[in-house]
Amino acid sequence: MLTGDLDLEWVYLLMSAKKAGIEADEIRRFLNEKTALQAM
Repeated sequence: MLTGDLDLEWVYLLMSAKKAGIEADEIRRFLNEKTALQAM
């Protein structure tokens, strides 16, 4: 479930990732792990 804060964090992560040249798959994997941790 996405909140406004998470949307802003997601946008910020994407922008930062583009600058850093991080692959989208790496970001997705990170977010999946983060979500799994929050679900515990």
